[in-house]
Amino acid sequence: MNGNSKTNTVNIERLVRASQAGDRGAFDELVALYQRRAMQVAVRMLGDTDEATEAVQNGFIKAYLSIDKLKEPKRFEAWFFRIIANTAISQRKTARGRAEKVKISGNCKSKKAFSPEDREVGKELKEAIQQAMLKLKKKQAQAIALFGIEDLPRDEVAEIMGCSAEAVSWHVFKARQKLKVLLKDYLE
Repeated sequence: MNGNSKTNTVNIERLVRASQAGDRGAFDELVALYQRRAMQVAVRMLGDTDEATEAVQNGFIKAYLSIDKLKEPKRFEAWFFRIIANTAISQRKTARGRAEKVKISGNCKSKKAFSPEDREVGKELKEAIQQAMLKLKKKQAQAIALFGIEDLPRDEVAEIMGCSAEAVSWHVFKARQKLKVLLKDYLE
């Protein structure tokens, strides 16, 4: 482990201990450190920014309310991402029932010179990926979002998912197979 990640781990542990002691500011720092990655995981799992925002907010609330139950502060990251993933899975079940209503945020705020056709193709591809992610089994979606997209270490994903590292690899493999089929029109 390099000095940077060791320092980061020590800082995370310090923030967790302070949060467990009731320091709200320390928990706010944890939120600042993990909010972006949590949002990326939730968007990948849910396919919708609004749903993901809700899942992340709910996940942080759950973490805040139960941080005193975390026995090993050095394991905060895996513990926290398990909460985010489980919250997203719960919301995903709800979202699956209304998948036809998933809205794609196609509002491009930048002034890049994309033609209307390019924007439409991009929007269509984004929607297809999000719809395909919703069709994966929950373990497959979780594994591909955490390992295949977020690049978390396989052992860490295994801990988050509560399964073996080999099972993570299997879920990623199956997810990739299914995504290839579901997105075949876009992969040609």
